Amino acid sequence: MVDKKCLAALNRGVEYWNKWRKSDRYLQIDLRGINLSSEVFLGINFAGVDLAGATLVKCNFCGSNFDGANLMGANLTETNISGVSLSGVNLTGAILVRVNCRGAESAGANLSLANLTNADLRVVDFRGAELSAANFNQANLNSANFTGANLTRANFQLAQLDSTNFARANLTQTNFSTANLTNAYLKQANLSEANLNLATLHKSNMVRADLAEANLSGSILIGANLANAHLTAANLAQANLTQANLTRANLTKADLNQANLTQANLTQTNLTSTKAWTTNFNGSTLTGACIDNLKINRQTSFAKIICQYLYLKCDRQQRVPANAQKNLSLNEFKLVLQDLIDLVEIVFTEDIDWSTMLQAFDSLQQKYQGHKIQLKSVEANSNYRFIVKIKIQPNTELEAIEQHFRQEYNLLALTNKNIRPRKIDIRNVIKVQANTYKQN
Repeated sequence: MVDKKCLAALNRGVEYWNKWRKSDRYLQIDLRGINLSSEVFLGINFAGVDLAGATLVKCNFCGSNFDGANLMGANLTETNISGVSLSGVNLTGAILVRVNCRGAESAGANLSLANLTNADLRVVDFRGAELSAANFNQANLNSANFTGANLTRANFQLAQLDSTNFARANLTQTNFSTANLTNAYLKQANLSEANLNLATLHKSNMVRADLAEANLSGSILIGANLANAHLTAANLAQANLTQANLTRANLTKADLNQANLTQANLTQTNLTSTKAWTTNFNGSTLTGACIDNLKINRQTSFAKIICQYLYLKCDRQQRVPANAQKNLSLNEFKLVLQDLIDLVEIVFTEDIDWSTMLQAFDSLQQKYQGHKIQLKSVEANSNYRFIVKIKIQPNTELEAIEQHFRQEYNLLALTNKNIRPRKIDIRNVIKVQANTYKQN
């Protein structure tokens, strides 16, 4: 029930209401559930007022003050709150469809689960706001400020976000599918598991952003700055990264299949186990990149690349060329690529039984008959860890090969568990393998 005294003051107009409020600053005002649809309250002071569940459809609150007000579950469809101060306001679950919020100050506001579909939110200040699971579908948020805001699982599908500031914002599992993020500022933002499928991120700033397991497939990242970005297991298949800056970015296990990295800067980038089938690296810079188990095929293009040296293993190990005073020649680079094409690397962190490993390989050849599977080499590093390298036919599914080999090896190891494994000299095994392939 709306307080009759408050309602009487409100009915006398904005000027009277504001003076009345000023005369008793500590007055608790309860307007819960009130219906003020289509009313005009320009510049009204609703700071701290309880308007939970209120119906404020098509109202005009331009230039008003709602600081600290409770608008939980309120309906503000098509309402004009442009230039309104909404600092610390509670809009949890509120309906703000097609609302005009341009230039509003919403720092520290709570808009969790709020519906802002088609809203005009240009230049709105959402710094530090709580916006988890808020719906911004098709909203205009150009030049809005979300610095430090919590936008976990928010929906920005088809939203306009040109020059929007998301610095240090929490955007975990947020949906940006087909959104326009041209020139967006996402420095140090948390975008882990976010959906950026087909999003436009032209010239966006994503320096040190966390994009682990994010979906960027088909996205436009022309000229984007992803220096030091964390892109582990991110999906960048068919993405356009022309002239993008990926200096020191971590792309471990990322999917770059059919992506365009023409003239991209990949200096000191970590490409460990990155999928790059039919990827375009033409004119890109790869100096100092780590290509440990980089997955490429004959359709992966490296024309006119710039590369003074590479690392074949993680943590800047196995530099090519080994002499730090020399640069990589074109022929040396081609040899490195040839060694990577259609190659599966299976790492064993424990001692392995040689006969069981060969049995597993025989089983693999039988399963994939006609795929030209060859045992290229067995290597061991200083930690006595084995790396089995298997050469396969182009376009063969690498993951299926690795999975079958591991499963077959484990099954055979269990079957032969009562048989004491033979001890082998690692150096002799590698020497025998090398001689065998020399003869072939």
